[in-house]
Amino acid sequence: MSKGSKPTIRDVATAANVSLTTVSYVLSGRHGGTTRISQPTQDRVLAAVKELGYVPNQAARGMRRGKTDVVAVAIGNLEWPWDRALATAAARILPTHGYQPVILLGDDWRKFMMSGGADGVIIGYFPEATAEDATVTELARRGVAQVVISGTMEPAGFDVLAPEQDAGLKECMEFLTASHRRIACIRRAEPSGRRKSRFAAYAAGLEAVGIGLDESLVRTSQHRPDLAYQSALELLQLPDRPTAIFATDDMEALQAVRAAFRLGLRVPEDIQIVGVGNSTEGQQYDPALTTVGPEPIFDRVVGMLLDRLSGATPVEGIRVPAAWKLHRRGTTLG
Repeated sequence: MSKGSKPTIRDVATAANVSLTTVSYVLSGRHGGTTRISQPTQDRVLAAVKELGYVPNQAARGMRRGKTDVVAVAIGNLEWPWDRALATAAARILPTHGYQPVILLGDDWRKFMMSGGADGVIIGYFPEATAEDATVTELARRGVAQVVISGTMEPAGFDVLAPEQDAGLKECMEFLTASHRRIACIRRAEPSGRRKSRFAAYAAGLEAVGIGLDESLVRTSQHRPDLAYQSALELLQLPDRPTAIFATDDMEALQAVRAAFRLGLRVPEDIQIVGVGNSTEGQQYDPALTTVGPEPIFDRVVGMLLDRLSGATPVEGIRVPAAWKLHRRGTTLG
């Protein structure tokens, strides 16, 4: 081995006085079959690995074995509490099962997965109305393990964790309209016209009790923390400011809490705030965020993919519903 160069598998074989095949077999962790390697030989190989500081090339090993021991997690943005919680759960759980998690933002997961970059993927990044996706379909055809978080897609060679948010959003608006007439909304994006969007649930909740939709109380954050914060500041400085804010995501809601504190307002005494998502960050905030969402599902989603990777779920896939409800905490009264 030349000075300053990284040790190779050939260097390990030379140091242990064994063949390249023997080193590869020992490092792969395989057992059984027709090959038998004595314990002293295995010990000698492992001692050479330690002495030389050899690190196996996992990508090359993966290509040879048809496995990468990598799992991808596709999310939108690490600034979003829901996405951050999913990434955190994957980073905590997957290594204990022998998998290296890779976090991919936006549409980067498509090229990565189509190139064979991982054994499986958790996909939490889709427009809400997506009913099918060509990349997911092709990966399923190839037999790649997938778990998709979607309320609209159906299993087809992959598993689906299906958020069921309608009842929880309805419960939230009934709770707010019981005590408030001026309820503002910070939405993630412009209305899509879909009947079951979160903003549609806000509008329907107002209409149900005879409150007209006041566009002056509605802001759009484009799902950006800085715009959500600015939107909340604007709403809370209106001459006739709202007494409650419904945010269509926990991120927007937490920014609204920050804005209220900036203006010297008390939460929940002066302004009540509700988010959507039931994120870990919202639960741990002070005051804890009142929010609409499922019971914590992040560990469950990772477990679903591990089951898929081990072959414990049907080939055709399963759909696991996740009912949402209102979680009343410290940013609201009552």
